[in-house]
Amino acid sequence: MLIVVFLIVAFIIPLNNQYSYNEGSDSMHSDINSSYENPIEIKYEAISQKVIPYIVNARITIDDKTLVGEVIQDKGNGKEYCIEIDDEEKWYSKYYVTILDVNELTLDKLTDEEIEFYINYNDFDSETNYFIWVDIYRNETYVLKKENGFFFLERRLACSTGANVTPTKRGLYSIIAKGTHFYSRDNTYICYNYLKYSGSYLLHSFPYSFDKKVLDDRLYERVSNGCVRYTFEDSLYLYNAIPINSTIWLN
Repeated sequence: MLIVVFLIVAFIIPLNNQYSYNEGSDSMHSDINSSYENPIEIKYEAISQKVIPYIVNARITIDDKTLVGEVIQDKGNGKEYCIEIDDEEKWYSKYYVTILDVNELTLDKLTDEEIEFYINYNDFDSETNYFIWVDIYRNETYVLKKENGFFFLERRLACSTGANVTPTKRGLYSIIAKGTHFYSRDNTYICYNYLKYSGSYLLHSFPYSFDKKVLDDRLYERVSNGCVRYTFEDSLYLYNAIPINSTIWLN
């Protein structure tokens, strides 16, 4: 009987402690000088090296001056650009802007454990039980659900994101609206199952013609006008599963 009890305890304790690094300042925010002595810090540093933001820069040439900054968002599919330079955001006409090439990296997929570890370690939170991470570099979306105070990966989705001339807007936001469909501004195609997180930036299905033919089914590529695209089935899953006010992080 004692052997059976010991085996049960030995199994349960490691399972419960798998994500215990969020508890207590000593384990989570140790002094940087001791980071190499703390296995949790070592693990985090290794994973954080793989979490690389996809940043699109632009060169602005105006009034005989040349400046370089990060493209934050655009209007009218590249007619105007909001560019951040020295922590200040300003809008520029496309006639003054040259989008610079991004030094593309070949990145291995993040494992389920690495995704969960990174989100929980950094204390990301959400008003709902759901958290969405759009990994722009890898063109993947990670949907996490909170259980017992920790986020666990529920689903991994392939996606396509914005082309460099119309990049996906990065940052931390909340889902503020959703709907079953919308039409393009020029009324030439329809997209289904959208989730809105900022202005005209959405998560939604591939674009479809009005006779329900897919117009562009590319995944794992940066090809959209700034939105994040999915298969119809994956967009329907997001529409049904993700509540309003869920946090979304796009990096």
